[in-house]
Amino acid sequence: MGKDPEKTQLQKTEKTLLAIKEFKRYLDGMEKDLSRTSKKLSNREVAQSVGFVATGIHEALNYLAIVKKVIEKTERIVSKRNVASGGGTDGSTEPQTSL
Repeated sequence: MGKDPEKTQLQKTEKTLLAIKEFKRYLDGMEKDLSRTSKKLSNREVAQSVGFVATGIHEALNYLAIVKKVIEKTERIVSKRNVASGGGTDGSTEPQTSL
């Protein structure tokens, strides 16, 4: 017998959200390190460049939050449709991974 398609999709969603969480943690650390580094550098142009990179990472984090919300909302919609059609598994409409 094959895996239940709903469980497989939920597992994929949870893995994606976990990957986003780990990537967010990595980018947060990079942003903080770059911000500290830009403050310590004496060369103004290099410090500015590092500051721009830190700003870019901050923007990436904003987009990551948007992607996370879209994934969660899509998962809720799919779960509600499955429950409404009688194909729900445990009645849970939320992925189990929190960011």
